[in-house]
Amino acid sequence: MSHGVNLLVTAAGSELAFAVIKAARLASFPLRLHGCDMAEEVVGKHWCDEFRTLPPARRSEEYLRALEAMARDFRLSAIIPTADAEFEILAGSRDRFRDELGCHILVNPLEELRRFTDKWTAHQWYVDQDIPAPATFRADTGSEVDEAVAALGFPLMLKPRVGGGSRHIRRIQSREELRTYLPTVPAPMLQECVLPDDEEYTAGTYRAADGHIHVIIMQRTLKFGMTNRARSLPGRPDLEDFCRGVIARTNLVGSNNIQFRVGPRGPLVLEINARFSGTTGIRAHCGFNDVEMWLTDALKLGAVRTPRIRERLVLRYMEELYVDL
Repeated sequence: MSHGVNLLVTAAGSELAFAVIKAARLASFPLRLHGCDMAEEVVGKHWCDEFRTLPPARRSEEYLRALEAMARDFRLSAIIPTADAEFEILAGSRDRFRDELGCHILVNPLEELRRFTDKWTAHQWYVDQDIPAPATFRADTGSEVDEAVAALGFPLMLKPRVGGGSRHIRRIQSREELRTYLPTVPAPMLQECVLPDDEEYTAGTYRAADGHIHVIIMQRTLKFGMTNRARSLPGRPDLEDFCRGVIARTNLVGSNNIQFRVGPRGPLVLEINARFSGTTGIRAHCGFNDVEMWLTDALKLGAVRTPRIRERLVLRYMEELYVDL
């Protein structure tokens, strides 16, 4: 390939796509970046070398045909999906794209995606695997809510079973707040509130083809459901080992994200995201580029080296892109 690796990042207007593109641009090998989205004017379009609109993933057959055409036209080496609606569709097409088109889709196996997409299913798995996690209850009925409140007291966390980016997640301080906000959350769960607040962490993990699990620990604060401020912590082997132990119990491959808090009982897993996460670009700027690592493994570009993580403070802010018309 004249341009080295030809990488497609889907849903180029998504927050996750921005993070993946930032990491991809830091790769140590030649890389030509392609983007696609169902909308024509998105920020990621202007960050990519080539861009094409595709049908929405919900029109799965039409979407896959358009994606196959992109793979052929641009001789794509790899595809990184970034929209929730795409993950299961592309997990089911992973082998065919690799065998027929020579294009690697960087996505987890379907069974693992489904397990960790549903937070209640994931919690049951944590319990079965003896992975420390906050006490969690379904809250679909009045009796389930009463059971949760009796066991947890206040404050407690109200969460949806499915959804990312901390949407619909609220800290509930009273029965009155619970009555107000419970109807606004789809498929609700109630979870133990793990304190203190300044012990919140997000960990990027990469399970290499040779089986080694690389980890970066970042302590963070949240704002509007997203990481607002983060500090990379290369000097926490205790937390790194905890995360390695969690990933080792799964069949996850490549890049994944563990969100956890450290309370009086030690680290407790809040959730696992079986995909690249919103801090992917931040991690790459701290020396942990799991986009580069997964491409290296999938395309057999050499051995994945142990990342040299720098301790950095990261302050996130909003920015705009101006396009002359």
